[in-house]
Amino acid sequence: MKHPGPFRPEPRPPEFDLLSIIVPLVTMAFGVGIGLYCLHDGGRLGDELYVAAMAFVVAVPAGIIVAIDIERQARRDARARSNEVPPPFDINLVWPPEPTSRLDDEDGAAPSGKPQWFGGRKP
Repeated sequence: MKHPGPFRPEPRPPEFDLLSIIVPLVTMAFGVGIGLYCLHDGGRLGDELYVAAMAFVVAVPAGIIVAIDIERQARRDARARSNEVPPPFDINLVWPPEPTSRLDDEDGAAPSGKPQWFGGRKP
């Protein structure tokens, strides 16, 4: 059996400029919008259909641009999270914090001396 060779991580997807997506989408929406306006002005499209078609022509590229921006932000956040520092080895010494006694219970009685976990709520 042949050795597969050294381990190489899978390459990241190529980074692209958001402007290279925005310009063609806006140009396409502008062209289709002009075409719809000419059809409406010529009497081929009614008012309701013209408004609905224009809303669709504007909403689809806007949705694509927002989705791409959200995806890029998620990738940036994932890269930032990958640089997080793990918790210290002695985290169990300080977590969970020691319970503190309250001045009065939920019913107004004196403190019972029992630990109050979860901010005073009873589990």
